[in-house]
Amino acid sequence: MMYPSHSYESQLPPMQTNQASFGQAPAGSFSQTQPLQAPDYSMPQQQSHHMSAQTYQGPGYGAPKAQEECQDECVEEECDPDQCGDERRGPDADSRVCGIDQRPLLPLGLTVSTFLGGLCMLLCQLPVLNTLIGSYAFVLGIFLAAFSFLYLCVLVCMLYCWGCDPGYLRPEYAQAYTAMDEEALRKGERPKPGSNKPKRAHKTWLYRQPVRRYDHYCRWVTNCIGLLNHREFFIMVSGLVLIGVLGTAIDLASLIAVFSRPKWIPRVLILAHLGYSVVLTGLASPILRIHFGLINRNELANEWKRNDFYVVSGKCGELIAVNALSDDDFNDRFDQFIYDKSRNPWDKGGSANCYSFWCTPRWPKQQMGEF
Repeated sequence: MMYPSHSYESQLPPMQTNQASFGQAPAGSFSQTQPLQAPDYSMPQQQSHHMSAQTYQGPGYGAPKAQEECQDECVEEECDPDQCGDERRGPDADSRVCGIDQRPLLPLGLTVSTFLGGLCMLLCQLPVLNTLIGSYAFVLGIFLAAFSFLYLCVLVCMLYCWGCDPGYLRPEYAQAYTAMDEEALRKGERPKPGSNKPKRAHKTWLYRQPVRRYDHYCRWVTNCIGLLNHREFFIMVSGLVLIGVLGTAIDLASLIAVFSRPKWIPRVLILAHLGYSVVLTGLASPILRIHFGLINRNELANEWKRNDFYVVSGKCGELIAVNALSDDDFNDRFDQFIYDKSRNPWDKGGSANCYSFWCTPRWPKQQMGEF
């Protein structure tokens, strides 16, 4: 099965899977001693009913959201939520075709297409490209080594994001978080009822426990992106964009050579790979641009979709939180939403945000993802 074996569904008895995974769960604790109780770790404060467009196509730093950009479909949203699940619910068992779970199709298609595209590049395009520059064995060796490393990194990150623990709050971590609560009490901060989870953590349908530093649910790897696989996800997307851009350029150059030869098989392979490269670039580039902006602002995709840090200007120049608008005003002023850095306590500036994303240790048990 192409979704994580450590998911909440796999922890339940077979007869209870659909009910526990797809239904609403009662509140509970971090303990694993209640196998049929899916605790609700929703934030105690009132959740806004206003959501961004169903993509991660966020605005630039401090710039208004462009309505036409936010309404564009992103590759993350191409699959029917009833079949693949989304941020708030798992796939509907009734939507299966002939009883077949369609979730594995996206990660399987992504993995197979990347592997076959890499194989085609190594065996066809790179040797053809080498002939155009003089047929140097040393140069061909460098090309093969560089592209093999690129494809290997992307495939490893892809498989890791698919099968790893994204950073859900394990029971043995609860003691560390309890100590943090006690420290907050000593400072005079009174935790709100039900706020028994770290900041930036989020409870999803896929796992029993909240995922620390939750970013989003990615259908292309059928897993959540959180504390422990966010960097690998960004590397994967960056690699896919690089594969698409380089593949397009090399395919166009190779076409010059293959169309001057009588063999038709190289022509078909290169034309097919060119189409693949163009589609891959078009699908992966928006995701990379989105997440690059989010990392630069130290904003999670989940926070962007909730409009946590966005405002509009009032009649007297005052700043009004987007989530305080009425439904009509929200829709009318959607293209005027402005990112307010002062509302994001995690935003320390572009350089500091990038350093925090790449260099903050994520594996210690006491790491709650609050950075």
